[in-house]
Amino acid sequence: MTRDFGDSRGNRFGWVAVMLTASLATTVLTWSASHRQSATFDEIILVSGGVRGVTHGAWDMVTDQPPLMMWLYGWAGAGAVAETPPEDRPWDFESRWDYARLLFFGMDNDAQALLGRARLVTSLMAGGVVAAAGGLAMWAAGPAAGVLAALLTAFMPDVLAHGGIAYNDLPLALAFLLAVWALDVVARRPGPGRGAIAGLCVAATFGMKMSALALLPIAGVVFVAEGLSRGWDRGWLRGMAGAGAVACFAAYAFLVVMYQGDPTLTALRFNFWRTVLHTTGGHPAPAYLLGDTSAGGWWYYFPVAFLFKTPVAFQLVLAGAVAGLVATFRGRVYPFRSVCAWRGRAPLVALVTFGAFLMRSDLNAGFRYALPVLPLLAGVAAIGLGTWWAGAAGRAPRRSRVTGGAVAGLVMLQAVSVLSWYPHWIPFTSAWAGSRDRGWTVLADSNVDWGQGLIELRSFMEAEGVSSVSLSYFGSARPEAYGIEYVALPSFFRLSLDRTPNAEAAPRFTVISANNLLGLYMQGRDPFAAYREREPYRVLGHTLFVYDEGD
Repeated sequence: MTRDFGDSRGNRFGWVAVMLTASLATTVLTWSASHRQSATFDEIILVSGGVRGVTHGAWDMVTDQPPLMMWLYGWAGAGAVAETPPEDRPWDFESRWDYARLLFFGMDNDAQALLGRARLVTSLMAGGVVAAAGGLAMWAAGPAAGVLAALLTAFMPDVLAHGGIAYNDLPLALAFLLAVWALDVVARRPGPGRGAIAGLCVAATFGMKMSALALLPIAGVVFVAEGLSRGWDRGWLRGMAGAGAVACFAAYAFLVVMYQGDPTLTALRFNFWRTVLHTTGGHPAPAYLLGDTSAGGWWYYFPVAFLFKTPVAFQLVLAGAVAGLVATFRGRVYPFRSVCAWRGRAPLVALVTFGAFLMRSDLNAGFRYALPVLPLLAGVAAIGLGTWWAGAAGRAPRRSRVTGGAVAGLVMLQAVSVLSWYPHWIPFTSAWAGSRDRGWTVLADSNVDWGQGLIELRSFMEAEGVSSVSLSYFGSARPEAYGIEYVALPSFFRLSLDRTPNAEAAPRFTVISANNLLGLYMQGRDPFAAYREREPYRVLGHTLFVYDEGD
């Protein structure tokens, strides 16, 4: 099956330049938007664990996450740390939140500078995701397919949202994509060098999140497909045996280095079992979907969330790609070996496998867990359209030109709709959700409200001339560290002060985070139910609801 989509039109270097421009733009956009967001719920844990590890050599506090991103964030952020919490007490898993809050908000440290350095690492990785998605599609179906995949990925709301957050969701998407590509390459052309690269990519993915377990069945399916396409050629089998051995050794060596030279990988095995318990035991708060809650979640949570967390224009492009692939394969007889060797097989297999993992998970706390799926979807869409285009251009050139124009129009529509949310990409919801400020009625938790709105609240207070507010905040940051004077209302983490020194006795405005408004994480209470029936004075960043108590 041909893969020359775009090869004969224009300059290949021009296509590559567009793809790299999209990558750079993604880094700039995510880095710029990150300055408009306060610390989100989980990221201070990963960054503080990394800073402690780099400065004190102690990696025993954040034991529920693999260490690779902690090391990178700690290395990036350590230069902005003037002092760290004293080591005169045993900081451990139970006290990690205390350590993180103390490091960020209780010492002589600039919290935003520390966070900014760590977030720059993720912003660079966001650009890497775009480049990798484009590179994979270019390798599979030509340069125009690569540009299409890069643009679709660059204008994905969750890529832009989590590209500005110092956590491991976006880095996982990059490592997972590279590992899938590397596994496919070594299957097609086994050799020691390619085996080593594949092993390092797989190990790096395990160093970010245990979701990397999905790579094991993906590797199996890809290798079987390649074996079938070659009729289990003995030369290829010998090459694969050698490349597989090198891959396993490289992966093991990298993991041992990551886990501080422990050849038994005790911490890795601990991470594995903690992840199993976490994904099968639900979440501390009930899952929320379309106005309903559930302790164990729903198998269809992520497919439904996909409709609300990706642009409608992208969904139409994806539907067109599926239709194009069906039209390509229907009515034409391809040899079985040719189908098995199709260059789009690896992202398609990875997409199906990771999707199955998601639907088996009870952890329905946010679409961010599906981030590795997004560049895969963009790649499959671009490869699918490229495969169809290559076959249709000669038979129906007019139809292919009309289709190309329609795809270009949809990509532009996707870009405009997503960029119009800047810098508030975390609470993005598609047109299916209706009003932008009503996203909380269909999805909640980190889909909408992850504690990112304190800078927006400070700007609102300055613009309105408001000296203090009554505040129910969902997040791990300390609002007073952002210059917010408040009277504390019930929150998930109790606010550090009942009333800040300059707060009024009865502030005019009450501000409630979306998750608290819904009663999530409130230990069975629903203290703000009456506010859900009221019209807010303002909704800040689509996530903080402001009510005027003077009305």
